[in-house]
Amino acid sequence: MLSTIPTRDLKIGMFVAELDRPWLGTPFLIQGFLIENEEQIVALQACCRSVMVDRSLSIGDQYRAPVVDEGEAPPEAHTSPRIHPGEMECRAEAERFLKVTRSFKGRIHTRRHPTVPRLSPVDGRSRLDSELRYSAPIFDDVYRALRETQRAIEAGGSVDVDRVEGLVGEMAAGVERNPDALMWLTRLKRTDQYTYDHAVNASVHLMVFARFVGMDANLVRKLGLAGLLQDIGKVQIDYEILAKAGPLDEREFEHVRAHVSHTLEMLNRRDGFDPEVLSIIAAHHERFDGTGYPRGLKGERIALGAEMAGLVDTYCAMTRDRVYCAAVSSQRAMEELNRLRNTRFRDALVDQFLQCIGLYPIGTLVELNSGEVAVVIQQNQVRRLQPRVLVLLAPDKSVERFARTLDLLMLPQTPAGEAYRILRALPPNAYGIDPNDFYLG
Repeated sequence: MLSTIPTRDLKIGMFVAELDRPWLGTPFLIQGFLIENEEQIVALQACCRSVMVDRSLSIGDQYRAPVVDEGEAPPEAHTSPRIHPGEMECRAEAERFLKVTRSFKGRIHTRRHPTVPRLSPVDGRSRLDSELRYSAPIFDDVYRALRETQRAIEAGGSVDVDRVEGLVGEMAAGVERNPDALMWLTRLKRTDQYTYDHAVNASVHLMVFARFVGMDANLVRKLGLAGLLQDIGKVQIDYEILAKAGPLDEREFEHVRAHVSHTLEMLNRRDGFDPEVLSIIAAHHERFDGTGYPRGLKGERIALGAEMAGLVDTYCAMTRDRVYCAAVSSQRAMEELNRLRNTRFRDALVDQFLQCIGLYPIGTLVELNSGEVAVVIQQNQVRRLQPRVLVLLAPDKSVERFARTLDLLMLPQTPAGEAYRILRALPPNAYGIDPNDFYLG
């Protein structure tokens, strides 16, 4: 269904498959994209005389059904060139999201964007794709800073606290603009280094949690800094113990527990390091029932920020593969936290965290009542059972060629005339889905 179109005849809704020149050096991030605004047409006209358009991947009035052999029935789901009002916008949003996330896969050291994303006057948030583009390079800088910090400590140096504080401040600003985008980036930017991933994951989740419970911006940043640095003392723990697949004996466990004091010692080398951040780090392994360490603090003797840090640390550890334990789903981790209410963590804090993260956290695969499979890309703060989702699989579980988003709060209708709803959450590899193919890991 490829055809050559002069750029003067391009229309919104066309899918550009090829240019009349190499993609390198053009303003377009990836090869192949959906035209969704006039600015893209102007940019194409500035660099090309003609382009190849794939009508089978176009939408709205620009769609043409693929030619099939005589006697072969075309796929039922894709025979109509028409789409219901509003679906073009949903497909364009999906294309924007996939285009941005594809551009992150395997990339590091992405270029900084000079313009801070604008906030919508409707919900006061930045647009998801805009925030992903803007904050992704900040995450790259955070990972780079963590690696350089580890090397500096191993060489007998100290932590560049000013640099780390600045980066945490930038992430905190992103959390304020669009927490969902920052949560997505913790998935999109994962590496094979548990230490770095866990630090970034804990930092972002702590800031999102702090913002959710109404803490001021200064305390949000402090918690983010604590989450990022709370485990740096592990560089002084024997690697063989950290990498041990089986249970630790008492001597080994005491050795691992010492990472808290190692961390505090490193940070105290810098004059004027924030004492509140130090107190959070010092107590993030204390537990409400007194079973934690290093001091065995109990109940109200554990500061709120420290208990939040401990809860988030536990959740993030459970949802990531470790040498001695495979990752569990977010739902399983939530169930475990709920089981620990009023023992390891106070019940009110667990309740707040469950409300913050939601039953279907960002990145959760879900099956809809239409039979389609989708991934949650945005929370609904008012109605947690009705998030915004990106449809990945058609009702027959084949890959959905026409990706689109659905805001379940708006009660979109299935082809059968019912309101879309989530039937159940799915494990990451449900129906043969490779999370990496859909940019979820």
